[in-house]
Amino acid sequence: MFKVNKLSSRAIDNITYDDSPSFSGIVAGECKGDIWVDDVEKPNIALVASFAVGGFSILGEPINIEVYSKFKTFMIEDMFCKLKSKGVNFFEFSIESEKAKPYILDIFNNKVIQTEDEYTFRKNDRYNESIIVPDGYKIYKVDSKFLEKLESGVFDNPEFLVERLLESWGTYNDFLKKSVAFVAVNQNRIVAVIAGTARFKSIIPIDIETENSHRKKGLALALTHHFVNECIDNGFIAQWDCVDSNIASKRTVERAGFQFLKKNTVYWFEI
Repeated sequence: MFKVNKLSSRAIDNITYDDSPSFSGIVAGECKGDIWVDDVEKPNIALVASFAVGGFSILGEPINIEVYSKFKTFMIEDMFCKLKSKGVNFFEFSIESEKAKPYILDIFNNKVIQTEDEYTFRKNDRYNESIIVPDGYKIYKVDSKFLEKLESGVFDNPEFLVERLLESWGTYNDFLKKSVAFVAVNQNRIVAVIAGTARFKSIIPIDIETENSHRKKGLALALTHHFVNECIDNGFIAQWDCVDSNIASKRTVERAGFQFLKKNTVYWFEI
């Protein structure tokens, strides 16, 4: 397996999936992440790491059993060693191809694999109703002017937004060219964030978080309305991924009127 920074368009087509923008966007070079492939020119399988997702995905659909065998060797002798050296003791991943899934899982058949369902939703149309913002809060679009304020030290906790943007996009300029984000501010504190942390074609996946002390006030829903409308106005579609155990996220996406797209599985095990 080779770690790569850039692939040809033909190579990208081999290992990307329209319903997985968080990882396909990294493969396509749209956003930041790490990629390993078995063949630089004609990849059959890829391992992709996303900071925003907090894990890996295995992409591709090899038809040659030998590809899986070599991938297993790479994982055991290389990747797991690197993760352990960084203090990471678990490997969390998804598998994008249903056909490849049994072969990938067989690679790890000596591990105690835990699983959780993950649901994907999309919103293809604007909200027409007015957006209600709770008293004491202001919603801001993250544009160049807002980023100037952020860098000037106006806010008490800039890292709440900065880390998401730079770990996903590398630079503010790339974020501004390719994505969308909004924040909720209370006094001088960023208390809630919604950001597009990747992009593949016209699909932008959502990363959303509200500080604990400001939850259950409608901020997530208000931010979602702003985000979706901005996406639609610019020719994008917002995608929301959430695992089964994240009850608050599932409740918000349902209230926000997103439509169910697919169910996938997240796997993890101790290295």
